[in-house]
Amino acid sequence: MRGGRGDSAVERFSLAQRVEHFLLLISFNVLVITGLPQKYSGEGWGERLIVLFGGIGQTRFIHRTVAVILVALGLYHLLVVVATRKRPVRRHDMNLSIRDIRDMFADLRFLSGRSQERPRFGRFDYRQKFEYLAVLWGTVIMAVTGLIMWFPSLVTQWLPGVVVPAARVAHGGEALLAMLSVVLWHFYNAHFRPDVFPMDPAMFSGKITVERLRHEHPEEFDELQELGMLPEGHSPEPAGNPPAPTGSGTA
Repeated sequence: MRGGRGDSAVERFSLAQRVEHFLLLISFNVLVITGLPQKYSGEGWGERLIVLFGGIGQTRFIHRTVAVILVALGLYHLLVVVATRKRPVRRHDMNLSIRDIRDMFADLRFLSGRSQERPRFGRFDYRQKFEYLAVLWGTVIMAVTGLIMWFPSLVTQWLPGVVVPAARVAHGGEALLAMLSVVLWHFYNAHFRPDVFPMDPAMFSGKITVERLRHEHPEEFDELQELGMLPEGHSPEPAGNPPAPTGSGTA
């Protein structure tokens, strides 16, 4: 993380994390463009997309293949989280706590003008944690319901037949919710915020400027400064709590 005197950035995401994010991005989009046409196969646009992919059989094959890749990616991520849970600094700590709830209400007071100070966020703030947990929860729901629809005969040997149409409804509903969440929440934070438009470069470089780190994640800034992990020659601004950008700094 150390750099030369002219270096003004710190690593926020490792190469492995950036590759993982890229694979998640690709698999999510492929699942959306092959899954929604199946849900709305009676609509003209859905039928045309299915034809474009080579028919319903080919569309399902692509969808299921990429779904297996997504599940494998999720299992890999889980192993990494478990393996690094005791890292002394810069842990992948996405556990929600009471403090996150307090930070959320404090941030709402700041954004509404009822407070002059913004809460001091650490490596990950409450918005990033909510989004991360939503991805985990959504992936589990999609995987379970997808397997039920993929192997209905096997599933109904052990469970009532009603679980198959129920899984279909849950699968389609969660797909729409996930797509809207990405478009309305993640796209804004990672691409359309004024301070990162047209996109957050951290998703490619893995780095964040020291000053951005100080404004968006001041507790992590203080921690890295205390441990001597900031770039050499960096002179921090006077202590204080300056207004922070409205984004969360995620890629």
